[in-house]
Amino acid sequence: MTPVIDGQTHHFLYRGLYDGVSFLMDRETGSYWNHITGRAMHGPLEGAKLPVANLLHMSVEQARAAYPDLRVAISDRPIRGEQSPFWPVAKQVPVLPDRFLSTMAGEDTRRPTMDVGLGVWSDGAARFYPLEHVAESNDMAFDKLDGRGLLVYFDPAGHALAAIYTEARDASWDGKTLGLSDGTSIRQGVLYGPDGERRPMDRPLQLFTRWYGFALTFPETEVYEP
Repeated sequence: MTPVIDGQTHHFLYRGLYDGVSFLMDRETGSYWNHITGRAMHGPLEGAKLPVANLLHMSVEQARAAYPDLRVAISDRPIRGEQSPFWPVAKQVPVLPDRFLSTMAGEDTRRPTMDVGLGVWSDGAARFYPLEHVAESNDMAFDKLDGRGLLVYFDPAGHALAAIYTEARDASWDGKTLGLSDGTSIRQGVLYGPDGERRPMDRPLQLFTRWYGFALTFPETEVYEP
């Protein structure tokens, strides 16, 4: 990645773990950056902040639906090892490796260390939505973040939780399509209006992740309860 900071192009590379989360370093100043928040945590640029955007879990089918002009590269090399989509193996990693634990000064014990969920944040709030809590509510949860209506749902196309701002207050599933009470619907990760036309999705910053990493990155995070 080569973002521009104060008019100068910077080059970033992985440089280890801190609080169980990967840290980046820029070659130009040797500053260390949190890759989730985009903030410089140590070095000459400490306190500076890079623009961040969502990194969403997405299947090829979903990506093609979301971006009709997307070009897909298909390798002729054989797939080695077993396929491991995140959803089926979410509970198969019981503990953190020692190399992760050794970087963590403490842990937030409100949720199990390896709990999987969606972390959502803004300038004024952060909240973690455990996967099991959303599953208990028919794979969807309506909430508010910073006073705005929010829908967190399990995306059957991306096999992960996702969130969107909406004023709808109810929804129902029709196969893999989620129909909202305002007449819109979500299918293959794309929002459609009542007229069937595509609409832009207004999403908060979000990350489908383990509890320990999100809680250590956002110590003041709330935990969603149904």
